[in-house]
Amino acid sequence: MNEFPRRKILVLDDDKIQHLLFRKRVGLLKSEVDLFFFEDAVSALNFIQSTPPDVVISDINLNKMDGWQFLEEIYRGDFKGKFYLLSGSIYPNDRHRANDDSRISGFFEKPIQESDLIFILGM
Repeated sequence: MNEFPRRKILVLDDDKIQHLLFRKRVGLLKSEVDLFFFEDAVSALNFIQSTPPDVVISDINLNKMDGWQFLEEIYRGDFKGKFYLLSGSIYPNDRHRANDDSRISGFFEKPIQESDLIFILGM
Protein backbone atom coordinates (compact mmCIF):
# COMPACT_ATOMS: atom_id res chain seq x y z
CA MET A 1 0.00 0.00 0.00
CA ASN A 2 1.32 3.43 -0.96
CA GLU A 3 1.47 6.02 1.81
CA PHE A 4 1.74 8.98 -0.57
CA PRO A 5 -1.37 10.95 -1.54
CA ARG A 6 -2.79 10.46 -5.02
CA ARG A 7 -1.76 13.34 -7.24
CA LYS A 8 -3.01 14.82 -10.49
CA ILE A 9 -0.18 15.33 -12.94
CA LEU A 10 -0.56 17.17 -16.23
CA VAL A 11 2.07 16.47 -18.89
CA LEU A 12 2.34 18.86 -21.83
CA ASP A 13 4.45 17.59 -24.71
CA ASP A 14 3.71 17.62 -28.44
CA ASP A 15 5.46 14.25 -28.83
CA LYS A 16 3.12 11.32 -28.13
CA ILE A 17 6.10 9.00 -27.69
CA GLN A 18 7.08 11.05 -24.63
CA HIS A 19 3.56 10.49 -23.29
CA LEU A 20 3.99 6.72 -23.63
CA LEU A 21 7.43 6.75 -22.02
CA PHE A 22 6.20 8.89 -19.13
CA ARG A 23 3.17 6.68 -18.53
CA LYS A 24 5.33 3.55 -18.57
CA ARG A 25 7.94 4.97 -16.17
CA VAL A 26 5.29 6.16 -13.71
CA GLY A 27 3.58 2.77 -13.95
CA LEU A 28 6.82 0.98 -13.10
CA LEU A 29 7.11 3.08 -9.96
CA LYS A 30 3.60 1.94 -8.98
CA SER A 31 2.82 5.47 -7.93
CA GLU A 32 -0.82 6.36 -7.41
CA VAL A 33 -1.28 9.30 -9.74
CA ASP A 34 -3.82 10.48 -12.25
CA LEU A 35 -2.03 11.40 -15.46
CA PHE A 36 -3.41 13.85 -17.99
CA PHE A 37 -1.56 14.27 -21.29
CA PHE A 38 -1.83 17.17 -23.71
CA GLU A 39 -0.12 17.94 -26.98
CA ASP A 40 -1.01 21.62 -27.12
CA ALA A 41 -0.85 24.38 -24.55
CA VAL A 42 -4.33 25.80 -25.18
CA SER A 43 -6.03 22.49 -24.33
CA ALA A 44 -3.81 22.12 -21.27
CA LEU A 45 -4.70 25.66 -20.10
CA ASN A 46 -8.42 24.94 -20.47
CA PHE A 47 -8.02 21.76 -18.43
CA ILE A 48 -6.06 23.56 -15.69
CA GLN A 49 -8.85 26.12 -15.32
CA SER A 50 -11.46 23.41 -14.74
CA THR A 51 -9.36 20.73 -13.02
CA PRO A 52 -6.26 22.18 -11.37
CA PRO A 53 -3.48 19.58 -11.22
CA ASP A 54 -1.00 19.22 -8.40
CA VAL A 55 1.91 19.05 -10.82
CA VAL A 56 2.51 20.34 -14.35
CA ILE A 57 5.36 19.04 -16.46
CA SER A 58 5.88 20.93 -19.69
CA ASP A 59 8.23 20.53 -22.58
CA ILE A 60 9.95 23.78 -23.55
CA ASN A 61 9.69 23.35 -27.31
CA LEU A 62 6.04 23.22 -28.27
CA ASN A 63 3.96 24.28 -31.24
CA LYS A 64 2.37 27.76 -31.14
CA MET A 65 3.20 28.44 -27.47
CA ASP A 66 6.48 27.36 -25.90
CA GLY A 67 6.95 26.14 -22.33
CA TRP A 68 8.03 29.60 -21.14
CA GLN A 69 4.86 31.20 -22.50
CA PHE A 70 2.79 28.37 -21.03
CA LEU A 71 4.39 29.01 -17.64
CA GLU A 72 3.37 32.67 -17.81
CA GLU A 73 -0.19 31.76 -18.76
CA ILE A 74 -0.82 29.26 -15.97
CA TYR A 75 0.52 31.65 -13.36
CA ARG A 76 -1.78 34.40 -14.63
CA GLY A 77 -4.49 32.16 -13.27
CA ASP A 78 -4.61 30.78 -9.77
CA PHE A 79 -2.24 27.83 -10.25
CA LYS A 80 -0.90 26.63 -6.88
CA GLY A 81 0.84 23.42 -7.91
CA LYS A 82 4.40 22.61 -8.85
CA PHE A 83 5.72 23.33 -12.32
CA TYR A 84 8.56 21.40 -13.96
CA LEU A 85 10.21 21.92 -17.32
CA LEU A 86 11.38 19.11 -19.54
CA SER A 87 13.58 19.54 -22.57
CA GLY A 88 15.45 17.55 -25.17
CA SER A 89 17.55 20.63 -25.85
CA ILE A 90 20.98 21.13 -24.35
CA TYR A 91 20.73 24.91 -24.61
CA PRO A 92 22.39 26.03 -21.32
CA ASN A 93 20.42 29.27 -21.10
CA ASP A 94 17.20 27.28 -20.64
CA ARG A 95 18.62 25.60 -17.54
CA HIS A 96 19.91 28.91 -16.15
CA ARG A 97 16.60 30.62 -16.83
CA ALA A 98 14.71 27.79 -15.10
CA ASN A 99 17.03 27.89 -12.08
CA ASP A 100 16.47 31.65 -11.77
CA ASP A 101 12.66 31.38 -11.83
CA SER A 102 11.19 30.57 -8.41
CA ARG A 103 7.96 29.29 -10.00
CA ILE A 104 9.86 26.38 -11.57
CA SER A 105 10.40 23.46 -9.21
CA GLY A 106 12.82 21.62 -11.49
CA PHE A 107 14.33 21.31 -14.96
CA PHE A 108 14.84 17.85 -16.44
CA GLU A 109 16.24 16.48 -19.68
CA LYS A 110 14.43 14.08 -21.99
CA PRO A 111 13.93 11.28 -21.70
CA ILE A 112 12.89 11.67 -18.10
CA GLN A 113 14.81 9.40 -15.76
CA GLU A 114 13.40 7.30 -12.93
CA SER A 115 15.28 9.38 -10.34
CA ASP A 116 13.68 12.55 -11.76
CA LEU A 117 10.22 11.00 -11.48
CA ILE A 118 10.87 9.92 -7.93
CA PHE A 119 11.80 13.53 -7.13
CA ILE A 120 8.69 14.91 -8.87
CA LEU A 121 6.40 12.39 -7.21
CA GLY A 122 7.92 13.04 -3.80
CA MET A 123 8.65 9.37 -3.20
